[in-house]
Amino acid sequence: MKLFAVIRKDLTQSFRSLFALAFMFLVPMLTTVLFYFIFGGVGGSEEQFDFARTRVAIVNLDQGQAFSGEGESLLNDFQIDSSIDMSGVDSMGDLLTQILLSESFSYLMQVSIVQDKAAARTAVDNQEAGVAIIIPEDFSAALTEPQATTAVELYTDPTLTLGPAIVESLVSSILDGFMSSKIAIGVTLEQFLEAGGSINPQVIEQIVAQSSAAEIQGMDVSQLSEYSSLVEMVELDTGKETSLLASILGMILAGMAVFYLFFTAAASMQSILTEEEKGTLPRLFTTPTPINTILIGKTLAVFVILIVQVSVLLLFGKYVFDIYWGEPLEVILIAVSIIILTGTTGLFIISWLKNTRQAGVVFGGVLTITGMLGMVTIFTGGAGTVSPAVERASLVVPQGWAVHAFNIAMDGGTLVDLLPVLVGILVWSLVFGVIGQYRLRRRYA
Repeated sequence: MKLFAVIRKDLTQSFRSLFALAFMFLVPMLTTVLFYFIFGGVGGSEEQFDFARTRVAIVNLDQGQAFSGEGESLLNDFQIDSSIDMSGVDSMGDLLTQILLSESFSYLMQVSIVQDKAAARTAVDNQEAGVAIIIPEDFSAALTEPQATTAVELYTDPTLTLGPAIVESLVSSILDGFMSSKIAIGVTLEQFLEAGGSINPQVIEQIVAQSSAAEIQGMDVSQLSEYSSLVEMVELDTGKETSLLASILGMILAGMAVFYLFFTAAASMQSILTEEEKGTLPRLFTTPTPINTILIGKTLAVFVILIVQVSVLLLFGKYVFDIYWGEPLEVILIAVSIIILTGTTGLFIISWLKNTRQAGVVFGGVLTITGMLGMVTIFTGGAGTVSPAVERASLVVPQGWAVHAFNIAMDGGTLVDLLPVLVGILVWSLVFGVIGQYRLRRRYA
């Protein structure tokens, strides 16, 4: 009964604190909602979301004639995306312009043709366009002459972020395709010339033009940009379909949950220091209640708080954003292991602190830094999309193991995949729990 009395007292104090409730529930939820609106929101039953289309002004100054004359029939030999208008395409600049004007990108960009650079820049300055794409006069020449170089200019509105990033990704993807042709042919021509051969420059231009046309043969231009896939459905290894938006929000909410679970555990354990400073803890030690009972009661109270917090956040993600957390058994095991990990971490941290002033410094500094390091895979796009070195760096801190467990489950991993991570979490928990309990028993013996 004494144990339950300690648990009930700490739970009452925690759930009466509006500040604690805000950090436990409101902040992670509102952060996820914020990202939801940043990405435009889910549209309809297809669980898709829409970007506000970026207004793009294109200035094509290219003077090349890669597809004129005899080269006019080159493009007819290839099956290019039907939404690309190939009539009147004479240069590589024309080809780039028509690709960007295609219907495949119409949901991302509202493209208009402008005749000169000054007008395009003025449109961006007046916020009539978000991005101006200026194709230089020597664009075709740079793609057909082995040693020639040039630059496509992107003039952007500094108040915009996502739109210009999408446009830059699209243009870079297309240019990479063009450049691969030039590089391959350049190496071949260099070897041919070293062998004593000679080639007519017009022939070189036609070869590069034909190769570039081949490069986009059968091209699904809607897949050129990583951002274009944001409107599609992705299928997990389990066969369950979910929108990419839900997957992104799942990673964000998982990271926020882990981040604030560690804060909740440490802040709840801080009641030991608070009561010590107020004098209530020493008075409690004078009663017949064993020290172990008091410490275990406070630890169990923290576990109950964490159970409520993680349950609410997981249910919030599931029923508000349709986030797929994984199979039920996997989710339960992850939740239990993370609750134990965060609880024992809080116990470990408090065992080293002497007063609440030190607690504020540690919570604001140490937990923030370790939490950010643990979420590095979320910042860089999720587990499996970052280098192994970065992923290993996140496992230096316990938060990284918790985030990694969520990522595996949400990616459709099995219990076998999760087992090493769960073992790692339990090892962290065992070390922190044993050290924390030992230090506190010695301190109050």
